[in-house]
Amino acid sequence: MKVLTVATVLTATVAIPAVPAAAAGTGWWAMPGYLVTNSGFNPNETSVTVPTVPNLRLIYASSPDRIGQRAPLVADELVYTMDDLGVTATEEATGAQRWRFEPVDEGYVLTQIVHAAGQLVVAAQYWAGMPGDDHARIFVLDAATGTVVRHFNDHGLITQMLVDRGVVVASGESRWTTDTRAYSIADGQLIWTHDRHMRLPVSAGGRVVLSGTGWAVLPLLSVIIDIETGKIIHSEANREYRPLAADEKGTKFYVAWGHSLQVLDASTGTLTWLASNLSPAFAVVSPTRLYVTSFGGTVFALNRGTGAIFWSRTIPGSEYQRAIVAGGVMYVTAKGDRVHTLNPVNGAPLNAPAFTGAVDQIVATYGRVYSTDGTKVTVYGL
Repeated sequence: MKVLTVATVLTATVAIPAVPAAAAGTGWWAMPGYLVTNSGFNPNETSVTVPTVPNLRLIYASSPDRIGQRAPLVADELVYTMDDLGVTATEEATGAQRWRFEPVDEGYVLTQIVHAAGQLVVAAQYWAGMPGDDHARIFVLDAATGTVVRHFNDHGLITQMLVDRGVVVASGESRWTTDTRAYSIADGQLIWTHDRHMRLPVSAGGRVVLSGTGWAVLPLLSVIIDIETGKIIHSEANREYRPLAADEKGTKFYVAWGHSLQVLDASTGTLTWLASNLSPAFAVVSPTRLYVTSFGGTVFALNRGTGAIFWSRTIPGSEYQRAIVAGGVMYVTAKGDRVHTLNPVNGAPLNAPAFTGAVDQIVATYGRVYSTDGTKVTVYGL
């Protein structure tokens, strides 16, 4: 197979803790949910805050336009943007292209990228086959140069991907293949499979939650799996947990079960009720609060320990993209409308650019805010 690579604040009020800067190679925004906990909370942003967010101005926009662009990743002074056909790495400061990667084979569309330890893991799904011909390729690139380090085949669908502890977990619901496969990032060897689905990429201390009935229409089950071995740590019959995020210590999952929000102990599987009648789609985990976006298009701010609701705000369309909190500012993307910038303490709107046309979540890090309309990325700064 041929591969083309061209190298060429309200800060104090939200109680952001003193967190060390991300280690080199781990990324300042390594995956869509920030890091493997999928928390959507960036504790390292200190420039774009409640007092300064009104001063944001357009710095540059990516060029050329590309189809199917998603929210970028940011790490080691580079910005990585995925579109349907490839990944472009640009310099964070100027937007100048550093490299471009595209799988040459026709029929492949990129679905996921994750930055991990100086490498970029890219999932390319093959959509041109007959029903039952579910397969994909996973590419491991050198993040600095775009050079392909290795690639390997995956027999299934990849709609979610997680990279943690040297393991790539690829997952997607399929009628024809196992829902979840795990590979060694070092050599591409298959480590384990499981016929339940990872509904969101969340790791709590090297454990993931899978759920569903599988392609063989097995009994409904939710399980906690050890990422490195595939060992089942806990299983629960007749329940379908949807993992939203994990705590910063990697001991708890925040999961949706029906209309309720629950806390799942990652070691024992013990489930603790937190709140009802939320129908959670996404969650942001800060040190003291949970910000939950419901499938009904309402954003809730809850006490992380008790589940008590501090405030709620209805934002139609917010259920399609995850909200984030960075620098004490909350960004809620209403697909097809605009980005709502809120004070996370009380839900009050902030005077900031509307980022009109945004179709994916905002990324805010390194004093920059990144928005995409699906064809280009616009970058804002102070």
